[in-house]
This record gives sequence, structure tokens and C-alpha cells, in this order.
Amino acid sequence: MPSLQDPPAARSGPLLFALCFAGVVAGAVPAVVVPVLPDIAAELQVSTDTANWAVTAGLLTSAVTVPVFGRIADLRTGRGVLVCCLAVLTLGAVLSALASSFPLFLLGRALQGTAGAVFPLAVTVLYREVGGDRLTSAVALVSGTLAVGGGLGPVAAGLLDRVCPGYRVLFWGCAAVAAGAVLLVVLFVPRRTVVDHGGRVDVTGAAVLGTGLVLVMLPLSQGGSWGWTSPVVPAAAVAAAVVLAVFVRVERGRRDPLLALDLLRRRPIVVANVLSALVGAVMYLAVLTLTRLVRGRPESAGYGFGASALTASVVYLLPMTIAAMIAAPIGGRSVVRFGARFTLVAAGVAGVGGFGVLTVAHDRPYQVVAASFAIGVMVSLGYAAIPSLLARFVPASRIGMANSANALTRWIGGAAASSFVAAVLAAFTTNGGPPREGAIVLLSGSGVAVALTVVLLARFGLPAPPTRGLVPAVARVAGRRCRR
Repeated sequence: MPSLQDPPAARSGPLLFALCFAGVVAGAVPAVVVPVLPDIAAELQVSTDTANWAVTAGLLTSAVTVPVFGRIADLRTGRGVLVCCLAVLTLGAVLSALASSFPLFLLGRALQGTAGAVFPLAVTVLYREVGGDRLTSAVALVSGTLAVGGGLGPVAAGLLDRVCPGYRVLFWGCAAVAAGAVLLVVLFVPRRTVVDHGGRVDVTGAAVLGTGLVLVMLPLSQGGSWGWTSPVVPAAAVAAAVVLAVFVRVERGRRDPLLALDLLRRRPIVVANVLSALVGAVMYLAVLTLTRLVRGRPESAGYGFGASALTASVVYLLPMTIAAMIAAPIGGRSVVRFGARFTLVAAGVAGVGGFGVLTVAHDRPYQVVAASFAIGVMVSLGYAAIPSLLARFVPASRIGMANSANALTRWIGGAAASSFVAAVLAAFTTNGGPPREGAIVLLSGSGVAVALTVVLLARFGLPAPPTRGLVPAVARVAGRRCRR
């Protein structure tokens, strides 16, 4: 029986292509809805605040399904679970394209929330099919595709909306690419014997954890609409704390817990999850801040370029996507040669540079483009490095669970960043006008702080591999050249 410690031979090229394509789809689907929210609100006759639930629904589904799918993948074949996940995503996109009412559309978006589980499932597949240093670089490359998809989604939505106005064509496109991902996984991911590590899925724990995570995500994603001073926000926070405390107590007594809390409490795992949340926050912070900045009109806001939604996507957000595409394979090689800690420090430095430029100089288009590019490098390198940290400290039989927990922290970081941006913009807005320039400076400065935290946490919070790092790598290269 094949095991994770001794992966069977597989055609790594087609396999990696299939999983990278699935990663791009998983990164793009949650973000594509943002540019077309006004179209959805108008056609389905709901308010803008109500239309924002199209984003929230997917976040809630991801919070519930990611840990469950991750645990199932540890117990069964990752290929079958991945196909199921992508098939549900496809069905959800079709339903959103056909929906004649907002509740049906929302149900479709909720089904699309299974995109959150694609990456941890893809990593589980890689651990069963690829070995050696090829595994490290493969996981890093697939991780980087999440950043590519996250940047590509809004850009593609903006372009498609210009060619074919309306949101329905967009979701037919999502259904088509998701179906393509299903086909690629079926064709190129080998069918393996079920991996039996023993155990079962903790259904009770899944229900309790899902409830707690929904209570966390709801105020983070809807706090701006409800009002941060609304009593619903602290009530949800208290309820979340109580439910999650119950989950911890229940899981401690389980032989087969949904999340191995003793494992997740280890310092390197905690640091890896915090880093994941910070990188996830950077992605949303950058996209929302850049969009607000470039769409501002100088005559009324005192900043910006008066860019349309399409121009904002193609001119100012596309460089972030291009940077992510370039940095993803570089990140894989960097993790193999220099180690994850070095790669994360480099990611944080790129982020400090990008947000630093945006903080002090954002009155010329080339400055914003350069900042966007640097931030894309940070996100892609960060996504590439973090899974290899988990691989060092997590048993093979728990890799799906660990990556699922890590994916959850990334979603929570992104939701927190979105709420923070909304709160800052609201605080700097008076009399219904555009937010003052101080909001852009504060948000960009916050990005500098987050990126700097990544640098410090990676440098001082993670143990360095004894044979990795810049100096040993240079020494190895020099030694090989001397021997020649």
C-alpha cells in the first residue's frame, strides 16, 4: 500500500499542472464577485449591503468545510475528496448563474465556498504522489497559485464585465473553469488505494467547530454593515469564544479529533498559522487599498487617478498578479535551496518595500504599479513558504488536517483585513464624500507594520534548518564549482 513516507511514482508534470490549475480556480472564485456586486444588487433587487452577503456566504462555507475535507483527505484518498470539492464548486457557480432570486444566488455562492478546501486537499495529494526536494518545490508552486488566482479573479471579472455586462456570464465562466479543473484532476491525479491511517471523522466536533467559526466570520465580514457599535458584534464574539472553548474541551477527550490540538499548539505550527493569517491579511489589504486609491478623483478626494473599475483591475491590480506568477516558481526554488525561513523574510521585506512606497508616494501611476508588484511578490513567496514549515513539524498522517487549519487562519486574516479597511474608510469619511487621504496613508502604513511583523516573526520565531540558509547554500554552490 502506498504511504506518504514512500510516495509512488507519478507523472509529476501533468499532476502538477492539474493541481496548479485547481489552485488558480480556488484563489479566483472567492474574489470574482467583488467587481460585480452592484450588478447583482440591481438585477436581483436587493440593497448593496445585502449583496455583500455574496462574499460572506463563501467565507462561512469555507470555515465549516475546510477542516472536514482536510480530515477526510487524511483518512481517504485525496483525489476523490478533491474531485468532490471541485464538483460542488462547479454546481454552485451554475446555480449562481441561473438564479432568479437572491436566496438561490446566495446558495450557489455558499456552495462555491468549498474552494477554500482545494489547496489543503491538493497538498495532501502531492504528499502521496511526489517525493524528495521535488515535493517541497511542488507544494510551494501550488501554494503560489493561490496568490495568482486571488489577483486574477477581479481582473478577469472586470474584463469580462466590460465585454459582456452582467454577472451571469461571469459565473458561467467560473463553472467552465471549475469543470475544467475537475477534468484535469480526474485525468492526471492517479487513483490510489485508500490510505488507512485509522480513525474516523469527528462529526460532533465538526458541528461545534463550524458553529464557532461561523460566529467568528460573521462579525468580521458583516461588522461594517451592522455597525461596529452594534450589540450584535460583541454578542457574536462572546458566543464564538464560548463555542470554541466547548470545542477544545470536547476534542481533548476524543481518540480521533477533528483537529489535533496538541499538535497545533506546538510553537512552529502556531507561528506558521499566524504567518498565514498575516499573509492572507496583506492580500485583502492591498487589493482594497489599491482599488480605493486609484479610483479616487483628485478634484474631490485630493488623491487618486479617477480610474474606472476596468482600469483599476488591468493597470493597477494586474501587476500584482503578474508578480505572483513570476514569484511562485522562484519561491519553490528558494524554499528548497535557502529554506522557508529565509523565503518568508524575503517576502516580508518585499511587502515592507511595496507598502512603504504606497505610504509615502502614491501620486504617480508608476509608484502605485511598483508597489502593487512588490506586494504581489510578498504574497506569492509567503504562500509558497508556509506549507513547507508544516511539513517539517507535522506527521504525514496529519498533513491534511494541518494544512486545513492553516487555510482557515488565512481566511480569518483576510476577513479581518477587509473589516479593518471598511472601518478605516468609514472613519475618514464625512458628509457622504470620499474618504480623506489619511485613510490611504493609514492603511498603507498598516501594511508596512504587517509585513514587518512577518519579517520579525519568521526571523526570530522559527527554528532555522541546520543545513539551510543563504550562507550554506552559497558554500554548496562554490564547492561544486571548485570541484569542477
